[in-house]
Amino acid sequence: MEMLMEKVREISPKTLAVVGHKTEQGYLTRVIEYEEVDDYETTFSAQKVMDMTCKSFGISLKGLMEGTKMLSKITHKPPIAIDRISGMYFFPVESPLKKTCTWIAHSHVLELEKVEPHLTRVVFKNGRDLVLEVSYASLINQLYRTAQYRYLLNNKVQDILEVSQQVAEAKWHKGI
Repeated sequence: MEMLMEKVREISPKTLAVVGHKTEQGYLTRVIEYEEVDDYETTFSAQKVMDMTCKSFGISLKGLMEGTKMLSKITHKPPIAIDRISGMYFFPVESPLKKTCTWIAHSHVLELEKVEPHLTRVVFKNGRDLVLEVSYASLINQLYRTAQYRYLLNNKVQDILEVSQQVAEAKWHKGI
């Protein structure tokens, strides 16, 4: 696994998870990619990695979380849509304000398995897995809330597209 010092690659549709952790020297983030050979660690916190990626798509992490709250009323550990076209929906495992927060790519999750009361295994569609110190119930809740958020966001976008086509058609017909 490659170690990146003071540099971060943005996460992509191939990213499975962004795992933050604290060390004696500070924060490190492990970015788990579709192919294990592409995994890397960076000296940036998970919060910074997520924020930098969000900004590369034109909005901050804070802005995406506020948008989620407006649309879905999810106020605690809100999922985000970094890029809905490529399916980059992520949900936090703990408070996203923590620099050690782990983020999971919703589109890549195949199933969750309860290992112990506060230990859950995330199995990704490509067979890779990740064991997290979080309860099964909490992760299932996050998975379902992200699905609900995706549904709400998709409906909102569909409504906007329908209205915009009606407006475009109305202008087109007036010019005939």
